Amino acid sequence: MLRGLAVAVMMAVTLWSPFLIGESRAQTTEESLVCCSPGEVDLYLVGSDSSASLTPFSAELGEDVQRVVVESSVTGQETLGTWLMPDLWAGEVPGGTWQFAINYEISNAAGVQINATATVDIGSKSFSASTEPAGSFLAQGVGTLTFDIDVDAFTSSGNSNIELTLTAQAIAFQVPGSDASFELLWGTEDEDSALTATIPLLDIWMIEPEVEGDDVYLAVRLDSPWGLSTLSLSDSITLLVNGREVTGDPIETASDDTVRVTWTWDGAAGGVESISVQVELVFQPGQSALTGTATFEIETFDTGGGTGTYYPPDEPLRTDGSGSRLGVSVRAEVESGTNDDLLLKTTTSITMNDEVAFWFRWGLDHLGDDVTSLSPTLDAFSAGAVSDDDRISRSLESVEVAEFERQMVNLGQLFLTNGLGLDSDELLGEFRDFDQLQIKLDLMGESNVVNHPVTVVFFTTQRIGDGDKMTALSNFIVVQPAPIWSTVNLDVEYASSMLTGLTLSDVDNDDLTLSVARTPWGDVVTLRGEGLSQDEKFTFTTIATSAITFTPLPLAVLTMLGCAAHARRIATLAKPPAHLPVPRTGPHAGGRCGVCLWLPARVYCWHRGGGGARVVDHRHWESKGGIPSTSMAQRGMSKMQRVQRRRQRRATVPTDMRWMRSRDQNRGLISAMPGL
Repeated sequence: MLRGLAVAVMMAVTLWSPFLIGESRAQTTEESLVCCSPGEVDLYLVGSDSSASLTPFSAELGEDVQRVVVESSVTGQETLGTWLMPDLWAGEVPGGTWQFAINYEISNAAGVQINATATVDIGSKSFSASTEPAGSFLAQGVGTLTFDIDVDAFTSSGNSNIELTLTAQAIAFQVPGSDASFELLWGTEDEDSALTATIPLLDIWMIEPEVEGDDVYLAVRLDSPWGLSTLSLSDSITLLVNGREVTGDPIETASDDTVRVTWTWDGAAGGVESISVQVELVFQPGQSALTGTATFEIETFDTGGGTGTYYPPDEPLRTDGSGSRLGVSVRAEVESGTNDDLLLKTTTSITMNDEVAFWFRWGLDHLGDDVTSLSPTLDAFSAGAVSDDDRISRSLESVEVAEFERQMVNLGQLFLTNGLGLDSDELLGEFRDFDQLQIKLDLMGESNVVNHPVTVVFFTTQRIGDGDKMTALSNFIVVQPAPIWSTVNLDVEYASSMLTGLTLSDVDNDDLTLSVARTPWGDVVTLRGEGLSQDEKFTFTTIATSAITFTPLPLAVLTMLGCAAHARRIATLAKPPAHLPVPRTGPHAGGRCGVCLWLPARVYCWHRGGGGARVVDHRHWESKGGIPSTSMAQRGMSKMQRVQRRRQRRATVPTDMRWMRSRDQNRGLISAMPGL
């Protein structure tokens, strides 16, 4: 019995062993170390007091200058500052000279005589340098105090700190004023004081390629004491195959201090071939690239089946340091409410691109995943109706979309703030103020987990104060050292109804374009901006009101009534007395006159015939009886009398269309006629 069982077990093992061995080989990933030797790097001074530190990333320089101020002479040893960089990477540190340079400014004194020492401590080892006699006098103004520190070669174990300390044994002001000062400055791009050192920075590993049909996934692994910052804050990283750069956005994942970057290469010829892969990492701007090269033999198949994008087993990173593009569209409508409130209905569309879009799609495909390690933002979503068959399928199912939309009602603030780096209150408003909230997800025509845009739409309804000034939108991006967003495109439109209005709309940023349009059907205020940076600051304000003096329809009605009254007045002025006959000759003939003003002694007309518009004094009508006047010759006037009479008449005829003069009692009406 036992022998039979043993034979059965041996047969089973023999039968299944090829599959077990094949699976084991498939799980094995070979790696080779391709870089890097110790390199020169600038370790910038940032922070102050207990947070003072050294960093190799210029992106961590702040906007506020850090400083130590000395206002009186120093006669004993005094520590001016201490800066720390934890966990120097393991490896050989070559002997050489490190340079410490710190900026200074001297005010209201001819200069400063200083005796100072800069000390570098690494584990149990200590290296220092003091000011030289020739360089101990610092003149008034700004400058740089430098120390050349000789360092002996040693081996770093990977758990030692670099600690830089600056001490002064004596500081004496030369010809000081009443408020003389000596300041040491660091921490910004302008005041980029730094320790220049030659140290091991990181290890770069090249990973055996993965093949999926005719897609080849090429990956490198970056190990360093700075973890994710090595990728996100370095200047650039590039991969080349056979000397040609691989284009497209790579997929980044991280675990502890390790970052994996994977590119998709689609240039394989098919079948078996050998490829040379090279990675180039520019750690700091202006420095030579750290490079590593490996050769692999691959076999590709023209079978398709892949998505063209690497699907990582671990959660991808949201940013590679350069950030993704963000589009924000807001459509808001103000309607009449009840009592002293108005109703604001808003549709806010957030369109994610690049790394953030891929991170979101991958996370949506892991909704409720309790096996994979997820960030707090993704881990907050439960499985709900999503089954194991729907999850991690490389495609987004309708049930995953519906579950995300449902849970976002409660998790919206967490998702926006922690996941997307957006201030939800500044972008949407406070969630507790919403009378209605609905979320929709638009996959933009692509259901696979690939690098493709995706849009989350928030539909909100809330009540706002009638006549209260409100902040419609303000800078909503949370600034981070490694930007999540590279550029932001903003398209905002606020509209009112016929019985509500928007007034005193304003934005305090010249990079944004604000326009206002008013029609009888409502006001429309638009705000647009393109290519905005993450630290762009602005505030868009407006006042929504139902006051009759600001709302479009009542204003339009009042304007029409005012115009009608004005027109009636003009018509009354232009209407001749009923007893006057309509002339058949002269300037009135043929309807060539426009507006006429009938006065007791004469008629003035805005004449449109002949050589253009002009004012004509029609004196061919008598002011009494309406009988056309007889000629002066018929009244027995001499030639001299007729000439004088004509001159007198010409002197009283208004000839300037803008400023008309008259001796009549209605001078004001005549003067206003050309503007009608």
